[in-house]
Amino acid sequence: MNLLLAIKVAPDLGMLAQSDWQPDEGLQIDTRFARCLLSGYDESAAEMVLMLRDEMDLNLSVLTVADAMAEPALKQLMALEYQLAVRIEPPADWDLRFNPATVAALVAAYQQQIAPQQVIVMGAQSLEGQNSQTPLMLAERLGWPCITGVCQLAAAEQVGALRVTRQTAYGQEVLTVMPPLVVVVGNSPQASALRVPTLRQKLAAGKRQIQRLSPTDLAMTEQPAGDVHLRGLTYVEHRRTGVVIEGDSVEQKVQQLCQAYLGERWS
Repeated sequence: MNLLLAIKVAPDLGMLAQSDWQPDEGLQIDTRFARCLLSGYDESAAEMVLMLRDEMDLNLSVLTVADAMAEPALKQLMALEYQLAVRIEPPADWDLRFNPATVAALVAAYQQQIAPQQVIVMGAQSLEGQNSQTPLMLAERLGWPCITGVCQLAAAEQVGALRVTRQTAYGQEVLTVMPPLVVVVGNSPQASALRVPTLRQKLAAGKRQIQRLSPTDLAMTEQPAGDVHLRGLTYVEHRRTGVVIEGDSVEQKVQQLCQAYLGERWS
């Protein structure tokens, strides 16, 4: 069975200070100094696929739509024995941060033009757009069923089928499904953390090549029209509420703390 893991490698925006949020004329923020990483959902999806590979014969591929900053994450997954890593690099003027339609179109084009898959696995949302729409749009383009909230994958008794466990508001559902399908991984206690490759695996992966494609290679000459247009970016401060206790000495501050703030609790 051919299985494709589609991931989004994004900069860690938590590393940016308020002074770093200086959008240019294209509303882009310089994040080249920030580390790039996967969302928790993508890590769970990657580990879930590896656990499924331990049960059944799979041809594993991983794909991302990003620039060269995403390649360390791809190398990590190659070290974990993903057979093929693919990076689709969009033109510099394509802004994909809040454009799930374009990302879905590129993944669908890879499936249809380059390497047909039976199952495509994605995380519920990425670190940037967090729109949770890309898997649904991809399934719509391919005409495949889409199962969301997946927390466990396993081989089914029926040959070629998968046993998919999904979390709903009313509990867990266990489905036996036949490919093709799009699987959307949510919160998964089964695969909460991605395993760590060994040094030998990392060295072996360093010698392997990442397949690099452009939209032209996928027969896409222009960006699909999106329904979301970015108008501005605003830095949101996350500050905890608190009270500063004034005083000329430590003794005064401790006394004020005991009398004014802790006295009501003790009385």
